[in-house]
Amino acid sequence: MNNLNLDKYLNIVNSEKIKKGLTNYVPLYPMLRVENEKLYVGVMLTEEKDNVWSKEKQIKPEYWVLIDVNEDKILEFNKTEDKDFVMGDLIPKNLNHKEQEISKYTVEKTLQYKNYLLEDIKNEELPLQKKLSSIFGKKIEIDGEKVNINDYLFANLEEDIQSKINDLVNILIQSKYGSITFYYDNLFNQIINTYKNNKTIDDEKIKLCIEIMNNYYDGVIGIDNFFNI
Repeated sequence: MNNLNLDKYLNIVNSEKIKKGLTNYVPLYPMLRVENEKLYVGVMLTEEKDNVWSKEKQIKPEYWVLIDVNEDKILEFNKTEDKDFVMGDLIPKNLNHKEQEISKYTVEKTLQYKNYLLEDIKNEELPLQKKLSSIFGKKIEIDGEKVNINDYLFANLEEDIQSKINDLVNILIQSKYGSITFYYDNLFNQIINTYKNNKTIDDEKIKLCIEIMNNYYDGVIGIDNFFNI
């Protein structure tokens, strides 16, 4: 994620976790928490071995921290089993929308790029190809049969093309979801600045932060509860 001064919270938590001997634990990206109509920065910690990116893992962080938004000081460093951040029932995590969104985007982009390359192979030629085509025409004899050279090329390259397209689409998806975190950092700072200036908690922007974090940490449960709005 990009840095809009949010690393300072991670540094604060990392320093304190070492004092507590929790060297095998890592802080997740800073979040927010509302308690008694007051806003705090909140940071959850999981073990290094925990795969927070896998939705199958269903990880509930073992430690969590509250930080004062004005003084950037730790107010609480809690072990979840001693003081749970979940108040009431655990809000279930729903990633169906994300999966549907990614699936639709993947299908659309894969087809779009495949069609683009097909048209390019069929209709575009290198200068040397044009010279040869002027002699041989669009068809050439291969294994005793006259075939369109561009169709032949595509047929032989199709498997490799499909593989490269899949790789490209995956990179695009990762990049696009990665860019969402830039919005998160800006939202985070806007929410805190608004609270500092007039003591107003912007629930709608916090809901967007929750959605981003749920999408970012597929394997972490209780994020809705942690923000506590």
